Amino acid sequence: MGAMGFYLRVGDSTTCGGKILTGDETLSWYGVAGAREGDLVSCGQHPGVYRILGGTPDSWDNGRRLAGTLDSVSSCPCGARFIQTIPDCYIRDDTPEEQAEKAPLPAPVTQLEQQETGEKRLAEERDRNRVFAKSCLRGEGCNDAGEAPEPHINFGEMAFYQSVPPAEPASDTDVPQYAQTARKKKPGEDIPKPKQRSALYKWLNGNHEEMDYQAAVAAATSAANAQAAVKGASIFGLVGGRAITPGTWAVKLGEMAGGAGRIAASGPGAPVAAVVMGMMPGRLNDGEQDFIDRMRLEQMREAPTRVRYTWEQDDKGNPVPHGWHTPPGKDRVRVRKMEWDSNRKAYTFTTEEEPRITIIWTPDSSGVNVPSNTGNQNPVRIPNPVIVEPLPENTGIEATTSPAPEEKTFADYILILPVLDIPPIYIYLSENKTSFAHGYKHHPPKNKSWKDVIDSTKTGRAKFKQGADIASIDHDVWETGTPTTNGQNWKVKEFDTVQGAYKGKETSWVVTKESQDTIHSHPIDADVARKLLK
Repeated sequence: MGAMGFYLRVGDSTTCGGKILTGDETLSWYGVAGAREGDLVSCGQHPGVYRILGGTPDSWDNGRRLAGTLDSVSSCPCGARFIQTIPDCYIRDDTPEEQAEKAPLPAPVTQLEQQETGEKRLAEERDRNRVFAKSCLRGEGCNDAGEAPEPHINFGEMAFYQSVPPAEPASDTDVPQYAQTARKKKPGEDIPKPKQRSALYKWLNGNHEEMDYQAAVAAATSAANAQAAVKGASIFGLVGGRAITPGTWAVKLGEMAGGAGRIAASGPGAPVAAVVMGMMPGRLNDGEQDFIDRMRLEQMREAPTRVRYTWEQDDKGNPVPHGWHTPPGKDRVRVRKMEWDSNRKAYTFTTEEEPRITIIWTPDSSGVNVPSNTGNQNPVRIPNPVIVEPLPENTGIEATTSPAPEEKTFADYILILPVLDIPPIYIYLSENKTSFAHGYKHHPPKNKSWKDVIDSTKTGRAKFKQGADIASIDHDVWETGTPTTNGQNWKVKEFDTVQGAYKGKETSWVVTKESQDTIHSHPIDADVARKLLK
């Protein structure tokens, strides 16, 4: 709140008995010249003439501030103030120092109040810093990312899946295949009905035959429902960890333009693998306030987590799960709800990356006993334990697996099933691309020298170097290469050594192209690479 002051004029007295002697005749206060900073004033205690020091902050006359009772004093030895004779006033805001002087003194703060305030602030901070999952090595109230390798079990229950290839007609030379289609008969039709028993028999021996029959029919019905729900899709087989949800999971690639569905594991070597991790895994810490609860998750589009997973390839090209500590800035995972599909009678979710992958879950059991040999020629390897490592700040991630992933490889989700008994789950999918030789047109002829092979590329197709592991090159470039800018799903990479020949010269550059879920590569030169990357 500001203070009120009054304007001054010639003849107004000082508190020491002096008077204002001069002013501006053009500035009239009721017919008397108005006083300004610098005008002359006498002193009632000391001889001589003195001046007005200071003036109002917002009122000026010809470059000089008007004199006012709040802001002006006499330069006489008394430092006298002035006594107004007119009612014209102004308001001056208090300075910070004056405001502090006028402020009421705060009531004494008790130690209990300080403690309660601190606890409230800590609770609010913990509430803001909740995460989906964190390591059990982080104590209550600590949601920091790990800084050293840890086993995945520190983050709770987890399951690792691989899609099972669809059934094909069996033969002696085929790899094992397992049926996933529903039978044409009605559920339970082949199950023999129990004999009709008398009430005395049931009283003496129990009614277990009827109960066993009803249980068998229920199981058959559940299997039929599940198989109908996952029709045209590939069932996920558990290949490691422990299943954290009942029922059946399946996966299917998105619909093509013609409307025909593509199976995610449509051929050996093209499996879809998944990491599934439960929310609030096992209450590893006592403090539930460290975790994001289901109600909060349902309102979020992204949620932080202190662990994320990727699928890498080992030296044999097989998918291997790998975990990463994720600090703030790299910890945001998309949160999505699975929706009810009335046609399938199951819950579904379709990923946002290309190619689109539809995840299917039904509470019914498919009845398919998925064995360890799923028929995939690229089986998933599950280390025990799966290692969770720090994620370096630079883009060149050092990793125990090869190739090392970049941040963009995270294509994960937290999925919410609208079923009370099923907690939100973290899921990461990875489609393992199939290397395709394309008629071996880029393989070097076996009956020619390397010099002749190089010469043949002057007018013919590019050729890889003799003895090159082309499938490994395919995956290496696809996983670690640089995406091109030509609008195609291609990647290029320069190797440290010669990989092949192009236009009559040796080259260390390779391009890998993706089409219909397959990848194939061929050598290119530096000029072509630059054009693809510009």
